[in-house]
Amino acid sequence: MSEHHSHGKKAAIVATGHTLKRIEEFLFDWLLYGTVTAWCTAHFGTVWGLIWSFWVMMPLSAVISLIYLQVYDKSRRDWLGFELIKEWKDEDHELSWFANLIRKLLHLGSIPAFLILSTHGDPFMVVVYFRHKKNQFNGMTRRDWKIFWTAVLFSNAYWTLRWVIIVEVVRQIYFAASFLR
Repeated sequence: MSEHHSHGKKAAIVATGHTLKRIEEFLFDWLLYGTVTAWCTAHFGTVWGLIWSFWVMMPLSAVISLIYLQVYDKSRRDWLGFELIKEWKDEDHELSWFANLIRKLLHLGSIPAFLILSTHGDPFMVVVYFRHKKNQFNGMTRRDWKIFWTAVLFSNAYWTLRWVIIVEVVRQIYFAASFLR
């Protein structure tokens, strides 16, 4: 197989992986998380709704991320391109503008990468990114489990707080608009 064909195949796998992941994220982060948070805050108030929403969605997000990790390990394919991105970080020659941007972001350190992946991704993506090359597709190490559960807590705290704020802003706008009638 030619190198060009190999890169095209990898690009197709990564594009498909990201497309499927984005669909799942839309369904989970935007539809389900928003619905559960709106229901919880409507029934329990803002503070208790936030707490209930967090405790309902956190285990669900952990299970979904663990399923993703199982599928990722069993497929033995880098269908999100994280291994390629980690390789870009260590490249010392000029890459495309996108690869150079990613490389600059990665050089900011582990904490910014963790925060970005936790808030714009999920615990699955955090673990895959931070996993050492020698452990790729080989299950979870003790270090991976620590990263996973930290990402589960942080990611769900972020999404719960985000949705409570959105629900409360919409509720205030609705009540303000009903007063104007």
